[in-house]
Amino acid sequence: MKYKKLSERISTLGMNFFSIKDLRKIYSEDAYLNISISRLLQSGELIQIARGFYSLPGESVNIEKIATQLYYPSYISFESALSKYGVINQGPIGLTLATTRHSKMSIYAGIECNYSQLKPELYFGFELVDGIYIASAEKALLDELYLICFGKRKVDVSEWTLDGLDIHNIQELAEPFGTSVKKLLKKMGLSNS
Repeated sequence: MKYKKLSERISTLGMNFFSIKDLRKIYSEDAYLNISISRLLQSGELIQIARGFYSLPGESVNIEKIATQLYYPSYISFESALSKYGVINQGPIGLTLATTRHSKMSIYAGIECNYSQLKPELYFGFELVDGIYIASAEKALLDELYLICFGKRKVDVSEWTLDGLDIHNIQELAEPFGTSVKKLLKKMGLSNS
C-alpha cells in the first residue's frame, strides 16, 4: 500500500478517520495489510487515533465526533457540555460523555475520554450538532447532578453560572430522575415545587 494512493482514496471517501476494517474493504487484495499499516505508522504517514483507528497526517481530527462514534451510543455531557454552555468556568481535562453502556475511560488521539453510564430511561435530551451528539445545557446539568447524587462526582455547584438556564425545561427533563436529583435542584433554586 502506497501512501499517495491511500491518501487519495481516503480523501475521495471524505473520511477524516478510518478503521482497519475500512482499509480492508479498500485494499481487499493486500494480503499484508497489517505490515503496510505498521510501516506507514513508523514513517509518520499514518497516525493512530486508537487501537484499529487511524487518520492521515494533517487531517483535522475532531475528537468529540470520534469519541461519540467509537463508543456508541454516547453523547457529550457533564463537565464538557457545561463548560461549552458557560455554566462552569473550567472545562474538564479530557472529554466527558454519557452512555448506556458500561462506564469506561479511553484515550483517543492523546485525549482522555471518560464515559459515564446512565440508565436507558435517562438517555435523552441531546441533539446532533455538526455531526456530534451533545446534551442541552439543562440535560447536561441534570446528568452531572445525577452523578453527584451517586457520589461519582465531587463538585461545588455554588460556583456554577445558572442564569441562562431554562428552569421550565429543567423541570420537564427532571421528571424521570430520582428524588435525590430533584432535592438537589430545589436546594439550587432550580425547582418551582
